[in-house]
Amino acid sequence: MNKTILASVFSIAIFFAACKSKTTSENADSSANTTSTTEPENNSATPAPANEPKSYTVTFSPDTAFLGKKKEAFIRLKNGKAVELQDNEGKVTGTELTYEIELTNKNKVGENSVYLNPNDFRLTLDNGTNITHENYNTVSADAESTKSSEDNKFRLPAGTKPKSLNLFLDETRVSVGVEMK
Repeated sequence: MNKTILASVFSIAIFFAACKSKTTSENADSSANTTSTTEPENNSATPAPANEPKSYTVTFSPDTAFLGKKKEAFIRLKNGKAVELQDNEGKVTGTELTYEIELTNKNKVGENSVYLNPNDFRLTLDNGTNITHENYNTVSADAESTKSSEDNKFRLPAGTKPKSLNLFLDETRVSVGVEMK
């Protein structure tokens, strides 16, 4: 009789173990099915609207420069972008070029801060004309610190492209190449 009870307990334990592993595998299968059905079906990139304005990436070469009599200002030009501007009839009226200036003051702590006024900069166009900013933000950096100036804009006349950007500070000048792609 002990053998019969022992055999029945053993068979019940095997039965429960088999049911438990079957339930676990069914849960795993159902969660896998749920996961696969919740994935987005659209794998292609969303196409850009056809009526979007023509835009360019602006690169500066080199994108860094030292300015100042003691080379105390280290300037990085970045995030250059350009957008073609049009009037109501669709005629191109020019191009708006925007970029960011990052100024690092190389002076030691306790020395002077560096003040940079982008209004002093001149953008030379492919036709030889120099233009000034339409909009700019000055930037000042304390000794051994870095600050940024965003939303600096030039408005290029229609049919022109930028050639170089002349940077000025404390009676020093550096010329940087500009290219729209």
